[in-house]
Amino acid sequence: MALSEDRPINDRARELLEEHRDSIYRRTDHMFAWLMLFQWIAGIGIALWVSPYSWAGRTQYIHPHIWSALVVGGLICSLPILLARYYPGKAITRQTIAVGQALASALLIHLMGGRIEAHFHIFGSLAFLAFYRDWKVLVTASIVVAVDHLVRGLLWPESLYGISLFGWHRSLEHVGWIVFEDVFLIYSTWISCREMTVIANRRAEMEKMQAEVEREVTERTREIELQRLVLQESHERLERQTIELRKAIESSEGANRAKSAFLANMSHEIRTPLTAILGFADVLLETGDIYKAPVERIDAIETIRRNGSHLISLINDLLDFSKIEAGKFQVENLPCSLHRLIADIRQLMQVRAEEKKLNINVEYSGPIPEMILTDPTRLRQILMNLLSNAIKFTHEGNVNMNVGLVGKAPNRRIQIDVTDTGIGISEEMRGKLFQPFTQADGSMSRRFGGTGLGLTISKRFAELLGGDLTILETSHTGTTFRLTIDPGPLHNVTFQEPETTYSAPDLEKSKPSDTKNALRELKILLVEDGPDNQRLISFLLKKAGAEVDMAENGELGYQKATAASESGSPFDVILMDMQMPIMDGYTASTKLRADGYNGPIIALTAHAMAEDRNRCIEAGCTDYTTKPVDRAKLIELIRFHAEAASV
Repeated sequence: MALSEDRPINDRARELLEEHRDSIYRRTDHMFAWLMLFQWIAGIGIALWVSPYSWAGRTQYIHPHIWSALVVGGLICSLPILLARYYPGKAITRQTIAVGQALASALLIHLMGGRIEAHFHIFGSLAFLAFYRDWKVLVTASIVVAVDHLVRGLLWPESLYGISLFGWHRSLEHVGWIVFEDVFLIYSTWISCREMTVIANRRAEMEKMQAEVEREVTERTREIELQRLVLQESHERLERQTIELRKAIESSEGANRAKSAFLANMSHEIRTPLTAILGFADVLLETGDIYKAPVERIDAIETIRRNGSHLISLINDLLDFSKIEAGKFQVENLPCSLHRLIADIRQLMQVRAEEKKLNINVEYSGPIPEMILTDPTRLRQILMNLLSNAIKFTHEGNVNMNVGLVGKAPNRRIQIDVTDTGIGISEEMRGKLFQPFTQADGSMSRRFGGTGLGLTISKRFAELLGGDLTILETSHTGTTFRLTIDPGPLHNVTFQEPETTYSAPDLEKSKPSDTKNALRELKILLVEDGPDNQRLISFLLKKAGAEVDMAENGELGYQKATAASESGSPFDVILMDMQMPIMDGYTASTKLRADGYNGPIIALTAHAMAEDRNRCIEAGCTDYTTKPVDRAKLIELIRFHAEAASV
């Protein structure tokens, strides 16, 4: 039985030693069985060779030695051979073999007539018996030999020594030599047994180490298998979470797409009627002698314009916020004159500030770069939002802007502080100020209006421009917002001192020139499905001197444009609404370009998302503008492309 973890090592060593001894005993038993059989046959042969016959006068008969070799030798060998065959390894077998081997030696001496050479067989027998590594069999065999020598030396000395003279000293001498050999053989046996014991102990120790190693391997294998199962479970759980996350992302993206589509459609549906509302409000203000109209009528028209503009602003905020939340908002990096931009904004917002008898002051803390690399549209949007809020919440005092360049390369930033003398912001709302749809409280929204998206969008824009928008300080006497942006690389950039900064031109002087006759002699095709917008835009174009033809959908627009080109009198410009029944503007533009039409096509659409412009250009449009219509911008755009096409 192999050594177990709890079994004492000495027990296993003893067991291994017994197994080894048993193996030696069995092997030696078998060896002696064959040896004794051989000795029996050899004894008969010797008897036949030495004394085959005896003579008694004239009678010849077989010598008794032959019968002794045959009968006595057979009796001596039979029992040990049978025991070695059926009981190998037993103590009785070993002892019987020892006695038999000693008797076989005695018989051989007798058969050889007591010759001294025959006595050496005894030493060989003892040496063979030492193969058992059992000192007891040596003692047994030695006792038998000693008794044999003493008895036969006394009673029948000629059978032992070849002479009839008895001598104690001769028998004792033989016994002494046997004892002398036994000493060495027993010592050798003791040494062998000790080595067997050492080997058994080492093997037991190795088995114990092997058992410990196997136990350790089994435990490690079990731990590895357990870890594998844990990893497999984690992997499966991770896969499930990945699938769920992917579904959630797809669902979120679907929701974002649905939200963006909803906002885009809402923008389109609101911008389309606003085009007519704001456009006809402008027409009312410019038609006839407006100065003779009642003040209430003029106030009503201005109210329509003001609320319409506010509604457009809200829609723009919602669209911007939607794009930011969807992660699709991208900023441009264009060269921008910071002095000019700030002067323009100050000039523009000063009009609103003067309505509340406020003044906007701009201060520069040191020179600033003449040109920076940023997105001027978004920077303008941030600053206008900050100034608009400052003016909105300030009843008296000033609004101050402090502009400077801070930090060290390569972490230099443009820093703009906007400070008002308004009502301030409570500590409770300070942490929520940049969260969407958040205002100081409900009363603020009712008193001052707004959706609460302006600061949220401005902060996101500031982060996209490489900076941040924070509230620096606030109290009941005013609030300061700090805007920082990345000015881009400033190598080889000229810095301007405050006194050399750009002065914005007077608004009155910068007003666009009179649009009357700006489009004279131009032939324009207006493709528009809305009757109100048809009347408004055609009125504006005709008032600017253009000849206007109209089509109610893209199919009719395509046919009219193709017919005009084939007749040799193509339109100078096509204004193409993109969302129409029967055939939309995208399809019509694509078909015209596919037919080789190379005249300018300007998309005029209520879709105001950034990707809408790209979609129009990809459809074949030359340029893009949105509704509600900016009359001056639209006329300038038409004139620019008409002149470019005629070159």
